[in-house]
Amino acid sequence: MPTANAVPRNAGYYCRSAWNSTACIIAVVGLLALSSVLADAQSQSGSAKKDDDIESLLQEKMQATAAQAPGGAAVALESAVNPEQYYVGPSDIISVNIWMSPPVSFILTVTPEGTLIIPTVGEVNLVDLTLADAKQRIVKEVRRKYLAPDVTATLLKPRPIVVSITGNILNPGLYTLNAVDRVNKLIEEANKLTKLQSPYDLAPLKRSMSTRNIVLKHRNGSEHRVDLPKYFAMQVDSLNPYLREGDVVIIPRREIKKNVFGVYGQVNAPGRYEYVDGDNVLDAIRVAQGVTNLAISNKAIFSRLSSDGSTLTTRVINLLAMMTGAEQNIPLEPGDRIVVQGKNDLREDYNVDIKGEVQFPATYPITKDRTRLSEMIRQAGGLTDNADLGTATIIRKTYNEEDIPGEAMISQRGVVSTQDTLGYGLENSLRFTREAVTVDFVKLLVQGDSTQDVFLQAEDEIIIPKRQHTIYVFGQVATPGHVAYAEGKNTDYYVQKAGGFSDRASRGDVKVVKSKTKQWLSPGETRIEPGDYIWIPAEPDHPFSYYMTVASQAAAVLSVIIGVAVLVVQVSK
Repeated sequence: MPTANAVPRNAGYYCRSAWNSTACIIAVVGLLALSSVLADAQSQSGSAKKDDDIESLLQEKMQATAAQAPGGAAVALESAVNPEQYYVGPSDIISVNIWMSPPVSFILTVTPEGTLIIPTVGEVNLVDLTLADAKQRIVKEVRRKYLAPDVTATLLKPRPIVVSITGNILNPGLYTLNAVDRVNKLIEEANKLTKLQSPYDLAPLKRSMSTRNIVLKHRNGSEHRVDLPKYFAMQVDSLNPYLREGDVVIIPRREIKKNVFGVYGQVNAPGRYEYVDGDNVLDAIRVAQGVTNLAISNKAIFSRLSSDGSTLTTRVINLLAMMTGAEQNIPLEPGDRIVVQGKNDLREDYNVDIKGEVQFPATYPITKDRTRLSEMIRQAGGLTDNADLGTATIIRKTYNEEDIPGEAMISQRGVVSTQDTLGYGLENSLRFTREAVTVDFVKLLVQGDSTQDVFLQAEDEIIIPKRQHTIYVFGQVATPGHVAYAEGKNTDYYVQKAGGFSDRASRGDVKVVKSKTKQWLSPGETRIEPGDYIWIPAEPDHPFSYYMTVASQAAAVLSVIIGVAVLVVQVSK
């Protein structure tokens, strides 16, 4: 294909052989025109391709510029920036795009004076403008220079800002955040523990820290009240606005019992909340995170105390009617209480666990106070051939985890001897975590004694161990371990099978630990059964000082006895 300004090689030959010079000139001019047309076509094709490349790379350029801007990686956002709430300020990075052919894009930073310098356009003042207003002003100024039909301005990266916090806060002072951070972010940063602080320093501040009467002061002298519980309930930006450089946040103290209202019953976050002027019943329900699915919303109880606290008035209110506007909302006063009653729904996940020697060990559903033990055994497929009914048991959890500390303190109110304090505490700990249900599985399942067929409760654990054929001997014997069970044999037999006593064995203190109850008994108090344990303790190894102490105490007692005897003899003379 010919290129621009190229003449065919045979043009000269054509002219030399032409009989007419005019015809030669015409031929040369025609060839030059053809070359020019082809060159223009190539130029236009390259230009169109170049325009396409610019448009396709424009977004990549914008993203790369934002990523390379001061501050490093992109800022984490809770949501898209609201142009009506975000105020433009120094160091904001803004992209100005003029969508013509080819498109023009300027990646610009707002100056410390609050202006945006746009090449070929000029300086645009953005001081104290929201992002929405700043966009309009930028577009207006660009269109004075360019006749492009579409001009846009986009915030690429929000700026860092310096703000301060004071009042009832753990660490007051100056903090560097981003312009998309809200007041709650500043409070979180100011309440972070330092190396020299502990949760005990923060706890009293959190209890007395106002969260609904927070004061936000701007550099222009304006003030804003921040209400965090209401913001999280309603997601209204004005209740927890974006921060701006130079802002001061003041955290007041609040009275824990005064200037409050209460929301209780079937709400998602029942409790006592700080009162704010203008609060109403529906605000209170929203702050308490709404009602539960069991709430009877058309029969809530509203209570109000008189100003002197001597008279309580109560009325039934319809929350559903208030929400639809059919009933008038009620303004709140300090001390008001709202109780949202709930339906009496007894449906729960009642179940028991069956473990061990049954055909199908698993978790099975039960009916509250109606399902018996024998029914569960049948549902689990019955017992296996290896089931040891003599050691089977039911473990019941009566107390919730959060109730155990209180129950432990209450249990200490009883009279317990000093010697038994440790044992009482241990037994209580076992009782709180796993209470045993007294059931004789042999009588129930073998002998058919229906008095042993107890009702099961939710979270009961039925454990049916595997039948053991050994006695475990441990402690001061030569070879501790399992010894085959022999009917009618005593502890001496099993100790001998385990290699006999060691030199340090305390032979008079041997104990039998029952496999089911884990009781410690003397050999003469029980019969050895399969699965039992035999414990042989060691003789105490006392230092020489111990024996010297015993000897001195014995000598002291002996001297007292001799003295008394001498005194008696003298008196009798």
